[in-house]
This record gives sequence, structure tokens and C-alpha cells, in this order.
Amino acid sequence: MDTDADRARREAASWLILLDEDPGDEACLTRFRAWLDAAPANAVAWRSVARTGDLLAMAGNDQTAAPTLHRPGLLGGWRPVAAVLAIAACLLMILGPTLTVRFQADHLTATAEIETLQLDDGSTVRLGPDSAIRLAFVGGERKVELLAGEALFDVAPDKARPFRVVAGDTTVTVLGTRFDVSRRGDGTSIAVGSGHVRVDSGKAEVFDLRAGDWVRIGTGGTVEKGADLPDFLVVGPDVRIAARNRPVSEVVDRIRPWFGGRIVIADGSVGRQPVTGVFDASDPVRALEALVVPQGGRVIKVTPWLLVVAKG
Repeated sequence: MDTDADRARREAASWLILLDEDPGDEACLTRFRAWLDAAPANAVAWRSVARTGDLLAMAGNDQTAAPTLHRPGLLGGWRPVAAVLAIAACLLMILGPTLTVRFQADHLTATAEIETLQLDDGSTVRLGPDSAIRLAFVGGERKVELLAGEALFDVAPDKARPFRVVAGDTTVTVLGTRFDVSRRGDGTSIAVGSGHVRVDSGKAEVFDLRAGDWVRIGTGGTVEKGADLPDFLVVGPDVRIAARNRPVSEVVDRIRPWFGGRIVIADGSVGRQPVTGVFDASDPVRALEALVVPQGGRVIKVTPWLLVVAKG
């Protein structure tokens, strides 16, 4: 259930967008002032959203002074366009994921939660944090749609009923095997622990993967693949996040589901740095620091629910 603070944060984010769209709208300003005075939580939420925008704008450039946030007639002078864009990006993340996934899902997990599900056919699914699936076991078809996040599938053999996992445009077909599928904003990854799967994407070729093989299919159709899955890499959702020569931004994507808030990469040069290591997601803030500090980055704690990765 939402608290008053949760409601106020969402409303503050909406007000910031409305005010930015038409700063000269006196009627909008009047309604905003009325909302601001209506409850102490509203003023607290507005200050938090404003401060978030200032720190994001500061983290995204090399200037030591943050641009002023406040709007004339409300709290001061307005900020430059770069800061507006930074706040807009932040607000989208503060407002959280779409409710569509929640309405569609048969099973979903919360932040830092892993759930093991037993399916009717004897297969098991280990659902990672901030993940959701929808089941379609009808007639001769066994289909699972990965709506968000990551899941490890241990499939019960049944030659008469192929098992399919759909993640966006990508379909993974298997008769009996153990494999992992991860669906993030930048694409879909598949890694095979045992057995044999076929990966078919509408934007790429068909891949046959066996134990140790992996493939990443980007949203634009870009493909990475290999047959060198490290022995220390646990296939499936796990509190240990292992990476070998992967960009910082990709590892941050894997830390995000373990953090009860949002993580923003404000500096792309840090996000592009390659990294190898194993990070303990049970303490996501410490894992993030261990990831970015050796790469010349730093972690700014803007609020308890928002972390910003910037240059060190």
C-alpha cells in the first residue's frame, strides 16, 4: 500500500513536469501552490525532487556548482535545459515501472526477492528479483512469457510438448534442459547451463546453443555470442553477480533489481568501462561502489531510493 510520502513523491514529480511544460501558466502555478500548502508531505516531496534534479545535473558535468533549480515566483530562478533533461530522466525512474506488467503477470517478484516456482508439467522456474512471467500452458503448448527481469528454467522433458520462453521478439525453444533468460531494457540474454536450446529472434538469425553457450540480442538487433561461459558464473538469478570483461553499465543493470530504488548513470564514460569480477548484490550500495570506484567513478546517494553514478 502506498504511504502518504509515496503519493506525495509521485505528485511532486507530476507537478515538476507540468510546470516545466508551461512556466507562464498562472492557473497551473496557483494550483501548484495550493497543492504545496495542502500537506507537509507535499512540501517535503517537492524539496526532495528539486534536490534530486540539482544533484543529477551537477553529476552529469564537470562544473563544481550545481545549476539553480527553482522557478521564478515559486522558489527562485529556473535551471538550464541540461538540468531539465536530467530531472525529466530522474522523474521517469522515480515514478517506477509501468503497471502493465503487474496486470499481465501470473507471477512476479519484488526487489531483492527470488522465488522458485513448480509448474504443472514438472518444470521449475527460479524467478529473479523485480521479474515477472505469464504462463500459457494450453493443449500441446508449454509457453512462458518473460515480461521483465530474469528467470532460470529447469525444463521437464516432453517431446510432444516443446517448452518455449518468449521475451519480447526473442523465442527460446527447448525439449529438456537448464537455461537462463534475462530481459532488460537494452535487449535479451540467454545462457545455457545444460542441454540444447534454439533461440529465434525476429531481428536476428537463429542460434543453436549448448551447455556453456550464451547470446545477447540487443533491442536494435545487435548480437553478441560466445561459448566461454565462466565456471564461476552461476546460470540463473543469484545474489552473486559475476562479470567478465563486461561494461559497467551492464553490471549496473544486474545490480538494479537488488536495490529498493533507482540507480542512474550520469556519466557515460564510467558506464562504458569494461570490468571483471564478482559482486555481492545482498548489499547493492557496496556492490555498486566496488564496481565503479576502481573505474574512476563514484556513487552519490541523492535520497534513500536514488543513487547516481558519476565521475570520481
